[in-house]
Amino acid sequence: MKEKPSLLIIGNSNVGKSATTKLLLPNPKKFKGKTGKSPGSTLFIEPITQVNLPYKIIDLPGFGYMRHKGRRREDHIKNLIIVHIEKHHKEYFFGIVVLNILRIEQQITKYFIQDKNSIPLNFELLQFLKEFDIPFIVLLNKIDKVSELEMRRIIAFFVDAAREYGLNLIHLDNFDKTNETKIPYLEFSARKKTNLGKLKSIIQHYFNLFPK
Repeated sequence: MKEKPSLLIIGNSNVGKSATTKLLLPNPKKFKGKTGKSPGSTLFIEPITQVNLPYKIIDLPGFGYMRHKGRRREDHIKNLIIVHIEKHHKEYFFGIVVLNILRIEQQITKYFIQDKNSIPLNFELLQFLKEFDIPFIVLLNKIDKVSELEMRRIIAFFVDAAREYGLNLIHLDNFDKTNETKIPYLEFSARKKTNLGKLKSIIQHYFNLFPK
């Protein structure tokens, strides 16, 4: 029997990757999650499979925001992720980049102020996935933690900043699946299941396109 294709879930530590994964499983009660006692504590890459799930889910280790783990450990995790994607990129039919909407502004502003020649980590990750032609969506998680007005302001800031780095983000509602020069994004709340239906729909779309 041919190996199931893979769905990639990637992002910083503690942004809600495991919570998002659980929502995509046909039997979420059997999934205990992989979150460790502290950010970045999960280093193993093991496919998540269930009987009625037509694909594998690869929840990659979280990176960044590891204040107590040290630079060497963080670099090790980044290298682990890079090597894994380079080796397995053809197995991925779709990817989900999970971001914490509460951290976006702080992270981008930090780079703008400290070093305008560097690329914010989130943008670097998006560019990396595009290089391997893995279709993906940017999931702006934890919108339940901000007001509607604040959410729109942060998203506008994020989209404008991404454009400066050559990344064209567009809301999923306006995304043309036949023209993938732009990257879709979606407001999301894993806790309240906000826009879960839309997320599942685009996952199914790309799963159907993937050669079986």
